[in-house]
Order: sequence, then structure tokens, then C-alpha cells
Amino acid sequence: MDRLRGGRADTPPAAPAAAAPSLSKPLVLRAAQPLVVPGRWWLAPMEGVTDPVFREFVIARGGVGAACTEFVRLTHHPLPVRTLRRQLGPVRGPCPLALQIMAAGSEHLAASVEAARRAGARWIDLNFGCPAPGVFRKCAGSALLEHPERIGEIVATAVRASPLPVTAKIRAGVHSAARLREIVDAIADAGAAAIVLHARLRTDRYTDPPHWAWIAEAKQQLVRRGATIPLVGNGGIETVADGERMRAETGCDAVMVGRGAIADPFLFRQAAGGPAASRQEAADFALRYADAVRQRHGERAALARLKQLLRYYRAGDLVPDASTRRSLLRTASLSTLLSWLRERGREGDLASRVDAEHAR
Repeated sequence: MDRLRGGRADTPPAAPAAAAPSLSKPLVLRAAQPLVVPGRWWLAPMEGVTDPVFREFVIARGGVGAACTEFVRLTHHPLPVRTLRRQLGPVRGPCPLALQIMAAGSEHLAASVEAARRAGARWIDLNFGCPAPGVFRKCAGSALLEHPERIGEIVATAVRASPLPVTAKIRAGVHSAARLREIVDAIADAGAAAIVLHARLRTDRYTDPPHWAWIAEAKQQLVRRGATIPLVGNGGIETVADGERMRAETGCDAVMVGRGAIADPFLFRQAAGGPAASRQEAADFALRYADAVRQRHGERAALARLKQLLRYYRAGDLVPDASTRRSLLRTASLSTLLSWLRERGREGDLASRVDAEHAR
């Protein structure tokens, strides 16, 4: 697919646009140690994508208000600090980073949350949205959406165990959104600092359009019960305009960008008022990212991650058409892809110079 699919155009607005908060203002996550998040455009956790290398490169482009690690699975033992430090990676700059934990129950959760604090996490995020079949069979991730009371118990355990803010990332349901309000109530009652709602069901594919009306429904439920915790909307944001439209139509307090950040890592910079990526910048990002992955994980991993990026990449119009994209994804050589990127970057630099000359 040459372009990611966006949110539904038929989503009804939850409230007048004036009632929705600005995405340019800081957001407070309340807890014993409250956290002021500097921006409301957040980078989503994506398994197999947002490792420390990718996160660092996207954050360095500017405009990311907050970010979250890929999930760490809690099973039979408390999570060790050294493992969580590796997951967090280097913590640089003002962008606060959450550690995401996925647990089927409360056992060992308190110790793991404390380990996350010691590892340097700025807040704790709990995963109740992962749709993977293996996770679902073990009654973790999105499987818990059928059990709001268990979600509440897990959130409450984490809140009691740490002075850091605790947030919960959910989908709207497993087969339907019939229990969405129960889930929202359970999380709010447990003392969470925020809810992140991915506007899809567990049974939906990522290529299925998100249903932003569920974000509006969750926000309305929080308002109805007088809860002041923020709601972060997720799903179908490809452009700055998409994020602003989600805010206006649903009343959400912040937006979280997932696959749209793979397609254009410069999206957050644009949301903060900066320029779109040039072709040279887009090529340079891909080249430097591939080199960083190669240094850390080897050439095979670098080839796989670079293809993963190029499958969606639209920054700077670097990939000119679907045919070129298909050809790149069939390439078996990392050096061939890197050579193509360097050449496209040079072409973009030359075109920019010609445009600048004509503008004089």
C-alpha cells in the first residue's frame, strides 16, 4: 500500500472544536510525582519498530511531546532494572519517555514498576491493546478488554506501587466496543493519570480504518463522570491536519502517532511549526538510521529495518511511486539500498539548489 489509511471521514464530532484543548500546550500527568509533558503530539509504542534507535532518531527531529517504549512482558519474575534500562535506551533532551509493561495480572507488578522507576522511566504505561494471537491466548494485552475489573486491579496495583504517573493504553474492545465505557470507568477509578485509546478493535487489522467516534465516546464518558484525566487519541494520523481534526472531532487531550511516524518521522516537527522534510533530509534520515541499526544489530537487521521504513516512507517524496517502492522492497542487498538513497538525496539537493537559483 503506497499510502497509509487515515481516520474515518464520517466520524461525528464529540463537541465543538473550541471545547477541545490546543495540541500546542503542555499536558500534566497527575500523580504523587506529577509530570509535565511539554507537548501533545506523542510517539506511539510499536513492537518491532520503536526501539531505542528509531525513537532517538525521531525525537531528534523535534516536536515529539512524549514517547513510550515497546512493551516489556511481565511473566513469572519481576522485571530486572538492567533489562528495562536497555529498553529505555539513552534518555536525552526534554521528551519524557514511558516504560510500557504488559501483564496478565498483578503478580510481580509492584516490583517491576519500581524497577522501571529506578531504570529512569518518567512514567509507567500499561498495555491492554496488543492484538497478537500469542499474547491474547495468554490472557494479556487486548484479551483483558473483556475483563474491565481485571484491568482496574492491574492499574490500581501499579498506581499504589509508584509515585510516577501510570497510564493505560487500550483498544475499544475485542469484537465490539460494547464495554468501552466500563473499561474507561475501571481505569479512571483505579487512579490512572491518562488513558490512550487506539480507535480499533482487537479483531481489526492495522489497514482497517480507525473509528474515531470511539475516542469521542470515551471522552464523553470521562466528562460525564467528572474525571479530569486526559484522553489521548490514537489511530489514523498521517498528517498534522489529521491530528488537529482528531482533536476537534473527538475532544481528545493529545494525539499519539504510530505508523504515520514511520511514513514521515518529520511529522512532529511540522506539528510544532517546523518545515516538512526535504528530499535530502529524508534520504539522510534513512541512511543514518540504517547505519545506526547496523552498528548495533548487524547488517541483516539493518536491511530488514530499512525495508520496514521504506515500505511506508513518504517523507520528502523520497520514494516517487509505487513501482519504485516495490522494487526497493525486493532488493536483497543493503549496499544497493544505501546507494539508491544517496543518489536520491543528491538529486534532491541539486533540485533544491536549482529552485533557489530560480527564486533569486
